[in-house]
Amino acid sequence: MSEQDYKYIENPLHITRREFITITGIITAFLALPSIWIRSVATANNDYIKARTKNLYQDDVQSKIRVSHANKSVARYYKEFGGKPLSRLSEELLHTKYINRTKALS
Repeated sequence: MSEQDYKYIENPLHITRREFITITGIITAFLALPSIWIRSVATANNDYIKARTKNLYQDDVQSKIRVSHANKSVARYYKEFGGKPLSRLSEELLHTKYINRTKALS
């Protein structure tokens, strides 16, 4: 048997440890970029929702008419067109579905 048959090749790619660590770091950075972008978009969206909610509550506090049953336009609508509150037509035209967004604010 020849000695060459049992020769062990230690580094088949011929790269040093420093080069290997550099390549690994670059690959890790490229894999992490999408998660960073998604997190930044979600954070920006939450900041927008918080600012919008804050301003809506501030507008509500400053408004003169704060409840719909005290609004003259709504009372006129029911008198002339809508019939009575919570009728089928009024529910269809005026009411929207409630979405709980308290988790988005925290």
